Amino acid sequence: MKQAVSGRQRQPGHSDPGSEFNARPTLAGTNLPSLLDNGLVVLDANGRIQSANDSLALWLGIPPRDLPGCSLPSLLGRRHRAWEGAFSDFLQTAADFDRIELFAEDPPGPERLVVDVCRHGPDWFVRLESALPPAREWESLFPPERWGRVAAHQAYQRLLRAEAQLENLNLRWPGILFSQRPDFSFSYISPRVEELTGVPAREWRRSSDYFWRVVHEADAEMLLHRLRRADWPEQGGVLTYRIRHLHTGRVSYLWEYRQPLRTSGGLLLGYEGLWLDITRQTVAERRLLTMSWKETLGTLTLGLAHDFCNIMTGIISLSETYQAELEANSRLREGLELIRTTAMEASQLAHRFRQLHQGMPGEKNFHDLNEIVRSMAEILRKVLPRRVKVVVELAAGQCPVYLDAVELRQVLVNLALNAAEAMPNGGQLTFRTSIHHELPPMTPLQGQWPRLPLIGLAVQDTGMGIPSRLLHTIFDPFFTTKPLGKGSGLGLYNTRLFAERHGAAISVETAENQGTTFHLWFPQAELDAQPQSSAPSSSPLRGVRHTLLVLGPPGTALDQLVARLRETGLYVAPAHSESEALELLHSPYFQFTGLMVLCTEGGRPHGQLLDRVRAEKLPLKTFFLTACNQDELDTALLERVDLVLPADLPAAEWQQRLRSVLDAP
Repeated sequence: MKQAVSGRQRQPGHSDPGSEFNARPTLAGTNLPSLLDNGLVVLDANGRIQSANDSLALWLGIPPRDLPGCSLPSLLGRRHRAWEGAFSDFLQTAADFDRIELFAEDPPGPERLVVDVCRHGPDWFVRLESALPPAREWESLFPPERWGRVAAHQAYQRLLRAEAQLENLNLRWPGILFSQRPDFSFSYISPRVEELTGVPAREWRRSSDYFWRVVHEADAEMLLHRLRRADWPEQGGVLTYRIRHLHTGRVSYLWEYRQPLRTSGGLLLGYEGLWLDITRQTVAERRLLTMSWKETLGTLTLGLAHDFCNIMTGIISLSETYQAELEANSRLREGLELIRTTAMEASQLAHRFRQLHQGMPGEKNFHDLNEIVRSMAEILRKVLPRRVKVVVELAAGQCPVYLDAVELRQVLVNLALNAAEAMPNGGQLTFRTSIHHELPPMTPLQGQWPRLPLIGLAVQDTGMGIPSRLLHTIFDPFFTTKPLGKGSGLGLYNTRLFAERHGAAISVETAENQGTTFHLWFPQAELDAQPQSSAPSSSPLRGVRHTLLVLGPPGTALDQLVARLRETGLYVAPAHSESEALELLHSPYFQFTGLMVLCTEGGRPHGQLLDRVRAEKLPLKTFFLTACNQDELDTALLERVDLVLPADLPAAEWQQRLRSVLDAP
């Protein structure tokens, strides 16, 4: 941080060069200078302005079109003489990210200015903003002989009260406001960020490393790719991703609104945005998703079971008939062939049915979209009413996508059931896949266009269509036009969530009494390729860290153990009782890979907790850290854990042994 620089009183009769810049705006009715709010400017290596925003132009009293080519130190010097040399010297010695505070007492009045700079190549990105003077300088702004001591005191108290109210709102409001630089460090972030991440707000302002340390390792690649996209919308965009508490490893889901700040030439100055913790909402959505999927599976199971029974009835009847006529019937071969064909059909149908139960939601992999659509169409032909004709139109070759096949099957079933209800008198349901190397001429209702080439999936019906007034609400949760008890309103909402999780877009074509087509747009993937990192070698991404639950009595010993474990790079969550440990183990906010029990003199070894972990088959490695006589512990109990560590082992040795067990498959 550079030292604050004070200007000096101008000498009588001094005339500034370039007097055309001397018209400076002041507060109405006073000689006080105007306040500058968020002045932004791009300078070349010599300090000359390349572009500036309107706030700075208004503060300087110069039309924006006249600023390019002017020297910013010279303009600051025309406002306060000492500022020209101070700012020029600062640019000569400033680090890539630096700050200086300028203040002056000469006309048009006492003034403070905070200047943040960022170097990119030969250019400087500069942010200037007025600062409030300390209380001891307040009387120089409002001299008692002019304003009166009471009025000056009241004005100062009102400012203090406004600042206190703003700070109180910032502390109590559930969201987190931030202003982020292009290198992902923060010039400002709300104090409540410490609750979510364990990192105080002042530390976030010092280093860009914290941002990528708390972003969940599974979401970091996606987030980095999205932030580096050149087509980031000027009006801002919305992201959803996970973060971890830096010390405990607690996983939280963030809803983020982010708006880029750019110069008129398109250079990125940083971001301003908002974080909201949507963890509880996300957990509830996943539970609703599971419930909805079970409901859908129930509908499919009834239809499939009915068809399967019909097929098996035919096999049994034919078997009995040919068995009775085996000796006299000369058409044995024909009958056996019919039995074989029918059995194969039953086997294929059962195989399709088993596919619905394979995997769990949340598991992404490479798939051929054509194969998924083809298999689901065969099942839906058996389930949907016979009045609905199912047609499949697949693109030539393969349509490789990287997605969760279980969730996609659920989306297809939901769209198909909705389409069947929209065709009460019969009609045609068409599944169509396509490959596009240019953006289609339509606007997504949900999501943003993925990168080209696109894989398109269309689900088209010839039903009643959707009224245009409802198009922007059909993806809202619990929205339905069905009678009470006939629909949950979650089908299209789950489709929207599926698109958001997969970086896909949804567009809709509809006309009343003519039908509706839902389009899903995915980025094309290579089926034989492995996911490649698009981040450079200097990327801030990092590997997976283990999360450890440490159980022990409250006190210095437990606090020191937790601190030592965190220093080794582990996420650590402490617990003081078995009930608290069980609550954390079953919490959806943590993903524990290990459980460590601290055994002290006279303490409980918590054998019941270990039995519970084993009975529930929790995927945990278990450890004892013995700060007592190990011979006093039950040998059978020691044999039930993966590793016993004496507390008096050298730190490097027990850390290495602990790591080797955690990293073992």
